[in-house]
Amino acid sequence: MIANEWKFIGKNRLILISVLAIMIIPFLYSIFFLKSVWNPYGETQHLPVAVVNNDQPVKYQGQTMNVGDQAIKSLKKDHQLGWRFVSEKKAKQGLKDKKYYTIVTFPKDTSKNAASVLSKNPKKMDIQYETNGSLNYIGEVISQIGATGLNEKIRQTIIKAYADATFQQVKKVGKGMNTAAKGAKTLSKGQKTLGTGIDTYTAYVSQVNDGVQTMKMSVGPLSSGVGKLADGGKTLNNGLQTLNGSTGQLAGGVNQLASGSGQLASGVQTYTNGVGTLNSGIQTLNGSTGQLAGGVSQLANGGNALNSGIQTLNGKTAQLASGANQLSNGANQVNSGVQQYTNAVSQLNSGLGEISQNNGQITAGLQKIKDSSAQLSELPDMLKAMQSVHDQTPALQKSMADLQSQMGTLSTLSDLQKTVSDAHLGSINTGDATKGLQVAKDSAGAASASFDKIVADINGSSLSDTDKQTAINAIQGDVAAGKTSALTAQGAADKVNAGLSGMTDVLTKIQPALNQLNGVDVNALSKSAASTFQQADQLLGTAGSLTSQDTINKLQNLAAQTSSMSTQLDGIQTYVNSVAKASAGASQLNSQSGALISGTSQLSGGLAQLNSQVPALTGGVSQLANGSEQLSGGLNQLNTQVPTLTNGVQQLANGSSQLNANSGALVSGANQLNGGIGQLNAQVPQLVGGVQQLANGSYQLSGGLDQLNSQIPALTDGVNQLADGTSQLNSNSPALKDGTKKLVTGSVKLSDALGKGADQVNAMPLTSKTSDMFSAPTKLTHKSYSKVANYGHALAPYVLSVALYVGAIVFNFAYPIRKVSMSGQSATAWFFSKSTIGLVVAVVQAVAETGLMMLFGLSADHPGQMFAVSISFSIASMFLVMFLSMLLDNPGRFIAMVLLMLQLGGSGGTFPMQVTNGFYNAIHPYLPMTYSILGLRQGLTSGLGNDTVTQAVGLLLLMAVIFAVLLWLSMLLLQRMHLQGFSQLDDNQKLQDVEK
Repeated sequence: MIANEWKFIGKNRLILISVLAIMIIPFLYSIFFLKSVWNPYGETQHLPVAVVNNDQPVKYQGQTMNVGDQAIKSLKKDHQLGWRFVSEKKAKQGLKDKKYYTIVTFPKDTSKNAASVLSKNPKKMDIQYETNGSLNYIGEVISQIGATGLNEKIRQTIIKAYADATFQQVKKVGKGMNTAAKGAKTLSKGQKTLGTGIDTYTAYVSQVNDGVQTMKMSVGPLSSGVGKLADGGKTLNNGLQTLNGSTGQLAGGVNQLASGSGQLASGVQTYTNGVGTLNSGIQTLNGSTGQLAGGVSQLANGGNALNSGIQTLNGKTAQLASGANQLSNGANQVNSGVQQYTNAVSQLNSGLGEISQNNGQITAGLQKIKDSSAQLSELPDMLKAMQSVHDQTPALQKSMADLQSQMGTLSTLSDLQKTVSDAHLGSINTGDATKGLQVAKDSAGAASASFDKIVADINGSSLSDTDKQTAINAIQGDVAAGKTSALTAQGAADKVNAGLSGMTDVLTKIQPALNQLNGVDVNALSKSAASTFQQADQLLGTAGSLTSQDTINKLQNLAAQTSSMSTQLDGIQTYVNSVAKASAGASQLNSQSGALISGTSQLSGGLAQLNSQVPALTGGVSQLANGSEQLSGGLNQLNTQVPTLTNGVQQLANGSSQLNANSGALVSGANQLNGGIGQLNAQVPQLVGGVQQLANGSYQLSGGLDQLNSQIPALTDGVNQLADGTSQLNSNSPALKDGTKKLVTGSVKLSDALGKGADQVNAMPLTSKTSDMFSAPTKLTHKSYSKVANYGHALAPYVLSVALYVGAIVFNFAYPIRKVSMSGQSATAWFFSKSTIGLVVAVVQAVAETGLMMLFGLSADHPGQMFAVSISFSIASMFLVMFLSMLLDNPGRFIAMVLLMLQLGGSGGTFPMQVTNGFYNAIHPYLPMTYSILGLRQGLTSGLGNDTVTQAVGLLLLMAVIFAVLLWLSMLLLQRMHLQGFSQLDDNQKLQDVEK
């Protein structure tokens, strides 16, 4: 079938071209590198970067300088990267174990070099960082950016410290400070004169402020009282005007309320009628729960009885199997012994025949026998053959006896058949029970629907929304309880129905095994064995009489007395007669040997056939026992749920009765409400007239108060402004005096400090090396653990893997994998015919893609590892997609596409998994592409260790074997379901017709 599959591809030009094109699709796909970046830098705080602080603090101008410790404190507040503060040993081991992407190291002389800024030979700080680009190229780029930012922060900190120390020592500033010190002395003298004049000024300001404050206190109460009066008038007027404007709405609302109350009364009457209907239906349902409980109980008892009988049957299958096996072994022993026995009988018959032919000559020439007694030399050989037959006869009789004793085992098979027959499994009818459950379920559904209809009737009435909601709330609790009980009844019915369905399935599964058991005719087999044993006993009896020890002894005596045979002629005549009889008996015995061999062969064959059927019988009985236990458990569980259903229906009936009993009170209350609202509506016109008169008087009062209040603000504003100004002047006088005193004191201190500072600045030496230190105080050193040429090399493992997976999907779309190339073959042959095609295509795809990509500029450190990983992943992907496409057809291909999407995001081909969300991190270890990418990275740029390739190839080949086995099982299933050769891709499948 494999050759036929390849022959078809060679003859079908379209298929051949398609397969060849598919083989280079991964290369065509890979030549266009996919550059997919989705906010990777937003999650860089999860990227682990090891920080090693070996810096030692130093003294600088009397203070301790510790650059490394300050940088660590700053990094703990910085979440740009996932900083891990570890020792140098742990950092290097973590980089080797792929735990860290980068190591940032502060050498021990970092602070020492920073403190050398003002020395004659200052040294730059050397902050080192080491990366592993093979682990993830994007992670290396992110680490470089983080290290650059860290270097910039440290540089800014050092520059600030240098500037604070350097700017205080600048000589130009020192000269200016000398001049400023002299000017500060002159300024101090003028400030003393200013202080005397300010004292006189503040005294006059205090007197003016006292008079203005007195006038302000007198104007305040007048303005406040008038303002309150005007505000009250406005508030009163506004309230009355609002009241007056709302009287029309009040009248209309009361009128609508009166109309709505009538509708409410009518709707309540409709509701009470519906409640009566509901109560009648629920009472009917309540009356049927007893029948349901009784039926379920009977069903559970029957299931338990069935289970008990089947368990008894299952317990005897082991005895049956053992007895049948012993019976078959004994039959084989009998067959072997009979064969030996018949061979010996044949030899005996041959010897006796030769002797019988000479009887006439012996009788006619007795005298000659005396002279030629040497002719009796053949007698010892005959005696040996008879002795052999005689010796083997007891063993053969014992074997026959053992076989007869084991024939009793056949009675066990008869008992087993009777037990299965008495169970009457075929007469179990679950249809009536299922129909009864459906009636109960439909009744519960009708009750639930009636509850919904009541609510729908209220909503469809002419009541207002408020009245509808009030009515619905009044019955909400009862409706909810009713629907819950109905749903409980439906659920219980579903469980019963499921149990009956399971019972039917189990009976269907065990029926073929029972039919096969009933097909064995135990009585006929026993009769045949008994007849065979009887014939064997007759043959053994005849052989025993012919080869008895007495006969043998006589013949031995005869041979011993041949020297005196001339005197014993009468004995010779007797011997001749005996030989004739023996010859006749031996002939009869020899003629029956064929029947004996045929009978024992039939017995052995029948027992072997019986023994071969025992495993099927025991397996069927075991399945029957398991199904019976499940059926019994399900029926018992159903029986325990019936009281809950009964109680729920009873509660529903009680609630419905209470609801029906209170309907009259609800109607009476609605009528009383309608009458009260009518009386309220008659009094509304008088209320509207009184409010109108009150509103007119309030409007006139408010106008007068507004005129009075409008004249007050002009008076109060002028007084307040004058008081505020004088108060501010007076309140600031103490501050003015204090400030003048401080100004005098500060000018003295300024003069002294400027003098001292100028001396210090002029004493500090400044060189060009100092300025260089300010501009570039740090130096960054990078060391590569492994080298990645460019971003294309970093992305290549991801793109190569995606291309190979896409190639597998395209092959399963284009090639008719479900079609069989030769009818009448097994599923295994079908599997090998398709899997060989897929295997070859997968290998060629991987080799072509990897080789051509290297030809087009992809440089690999380990080409052999590249080919090994590519081929392993291509085979795993091919068998995965073939399994899904074979088992599920088009839905399987869709699942394969979904797996591709999951692998695009969860395989870690572009960015580190630490910056990806939790879902992709969870599926990452279970994706085939995860291991192909790791293996291809090691093959391209090294840095991950050869064990990475070994692990990747091993896991991918394991996945390939698993999916290949699943593919074979799916093809076996399709063949058993007679679905081979059918596919939803009908147009594709027409490319290959079944070859007969």
